[in-house]
Amino acid sequence: MSEPTLNFAKVVANPNVFSWSQAYNAGKLFAVLSLEAKEETKEKDYLNVLGKEILNALEQEFFSLEAKDLESIKQAVVTTSEKIPAEVTCSFVIGAVINNILYLYVSGNGRASLKREGKLGNLVEAIDQPAKSLKIASGFLQDGDIIILQTKQFFEVISIETLSDFTDNLPPSEIAENLAPLVHEKEEAGASAIIVSYKAASVEEVAEEPKDVEIEEKAVEDEENSSESPFYAPSVTQKTNIFSKITPVVAMLFSRIKRPQDLEFSHSRKVILTIVVAILIVFVGSVFFAINKQQSERTQAAFQATYPEALKKYNEGQSLLELNQNLARDNFQQAQQILNNGKDSLPKNSKEEQQVLDLLSKVNTALSASSGVTEAQAKEVPNDTSQFLLAQTKNSGSYFAEDASHIYGLTDSEIYTLNLDGTNKKSIITNEDDWQSAGGLSTYNGNIYVLDKKINQILKFVQADSGYVKSNYFPSSPPDLSKAVSIAIDSSIYVLSSDGNISKFNKGNAESFSINGLDAPLSNPTRIYTNLNVDNVYILDNGSSRIVVLDKSGNYKSQYQANIIKSAKDFEVLEKDKKIYVLSNGKTYEIDLK
Repeated sequence: MSEPTLNFAKVVANPNVFSWSQAYNAGKLFAVLSLEAKEETKEKDYLNVLGKEILNALEQEFFSLEAKDLESIKQAVVTTSEKIPAEVTCSFVIGAVINNILYLYVSGNGRASLKREGKLGNLVEAIDQPAKSLKIASGFLQDGDIIILQTKQFFEVISIETLSDFTDNLPPSEIAENLAPLVHEKEEAGASAIIVSYKAASVEEVAEEPKDVEIEEKAVEDEENSSESPFYAPSVTQKTNIFSKITPVVAMLFSRIKRPQDLEFSHSRKVILTIVVAILIVFVGSVFFAINKQQSERTQAAFQATYPEALKKYNEGQSLLELNQNLARDNFQQAQQILNNGKDSLPKNSKEEQQVLDLLSKVNTALSASSGVTEAQAKEVPNDTSQFLLAQTKNSGSYFAEDASHIYGLTDSEIYTLNLDGTNKKSIITNEDDWQSAGGLSTYNGNIYVLDKKINQILKFVQADSGYVKSNYFPSSPPDLSKAVSIAIDSSIYVLSSDGNISKFNKGNAESFSINGLDAPLSNPTRIYTNLNVDNVYILDNGSSRIVVLDKSGNYKSQYQANIIKSAKDFEVLEKDKKIYVLSNGKTYEIDLK
């Protein structure tokens, strides 16, 4: 049985400072999410960052489930919903298609509708549901069904009648194209929907069934007695060439049924002898047939225990390749393990073994393509290509950071600023025993953050009329920061340690963060890079001569390897320009981002 086909399209309104929404898909998981705040938050893009974290958490919870059913997915949704702060109003609608079953969940308020055979109806709807409440529905899908997941704000601006009219005999892409102008016209930032069409799986042969044995009547003569009376017996014709196995036995039997020249058989003895030989031939044929049948059954059992499950994992990996490379690679690795474990149980040179080997070749190719490892071409460029790295060659400092207006340098005695062109050096903070052993420097929202390894604290310097006012980021019981080598901030603070661990903090509280899917642990990492405008987290791993790319949940995405990275001091990432600039041995190198 092949997999069902799911096509989808999204409709998402433009966000504002009070409201944000998104439509999301990963494999067979779909969701729409809107977040609303009663007043403008102090942190820039707070709702955007929060929304992405919620969707990343949902993806991680869902794809970590061993068995996906109504209750297990419900627990994943509940765990994800707990990350939504009480002061934020949400509309969260989740749908998962497992085989031909649709599971639906509405947290907060929202709606899921279904168009079937020209009729549109609501499967589950929550309008005045209390926060953190959950509505659930499930059912079997039919070929041609269209599912529409909608936030509360979406169905408030798009009536059920309008939705029904716009979903008549159209693919999801055209439905979304027609609905988008109506949504944007209302300027309702929380409005989002995802339209999914379901095409049922088609039946396809995974392997050929053993063919029936053909039996035909055929004369077999004893050459020495051909003038007397021939013996007639059934011969077996099969593609496994079982007749060739029986022939020597039959010949042996005939060779032993030789009569002396002077011995004459009576008619009755001839009949009895004919019957005995026929019974022997049938018996021998039955034994060979039974043995061959058992072998065929064992082969088919071994094949069915290996090939279909591996093929399923391979297809799942292919469907996730563009959405989540880490999960795709996990599926390819599982398929590879299943095939390697099963191929030795199949007869050599059999068609079943060849099918398994052919699939294994495809899996190995997919694994290689999804490894994310790039042998980077590090091209030397003029040092002024990156003013941030150029400033480090012309000025002293253990750590440097930058924002939209300045470059910042940290020494044992001060923090100073430079213009973005490297000019106008100016001391802004004097170290009056504020930090003793610096382990990182970063900026966020005009504030300056210094990590001090000796006191296990991140010092926050906030600009005031009289200069900068110092406070502690961790109000009490700070974590162990003695191994910290670098920090980066995107509203959360990421702390990189020399042992390769990364800690993540938000408003002084630790958040769950671990590196998943990396082929080899970090070895002597020295810098971490991200900010609010960057989608990923980048680590300068000097020990392995590479730059590792993770998403903001810690899932491995790719890596760039080049010899010059081993001695690199710092780096800068420009995602929009698809460039990485690396400072190594006083020279600047350029690496292209894929």
